[in-house]
Amino acid sequence: MNAAKMEIAEVPYIDISVPAGFPSPASDYIEERINLNNFLIRNPLSTFIIKCTGLSMVDAFMPPLCHLVVDRSLKPNNGDIVLAYLNGGFTVKYLQVNDYKCRLIPANRKMREIEIPDPSELIIWGVVTAIISNPKDFRNVCFG
Repeated sequence: MNAAKMEIAEVPYIDISVPAGFPSPASDYIEERINLNNFLIRNPLSTFIIKCTGLSMVDAFMPPLCHLVVDRSLKPNNGDIVLAYLNGGFTVKYLQVNDYKCRLIPANRKMREIEIPDPSELIIWGVVTAIISNPKDFRNVCFG
């Protein structure tokens, strides 16, 4: 889809915190309409969306087949979730950088950290700023 031709989608914003338990009528709380582009994208010219597969970031609320909003204009900081290019491939992980080492850390205890011996070989393509997921995509992982 051409970004210049993209229609602005405004949806109702309901200004409540929803507990995952006791039901609450939402119609009494509709405050305004929000533009999803403004809500999810801070820097439109440097932002893109990419599909994420695999299970290495499930404990960071990234189910398989989710979409990630990635901003290339942000400086990656220690603890950010980044889209990284390493050894000829892309991966999404937490970035851990200090004076002694650089690592890419998964959000799944079953997966191993990736230690980067030479940080010059690591290319950070952008910082993940939002996660868009469909609960039905994750249902198969949880319930087979």
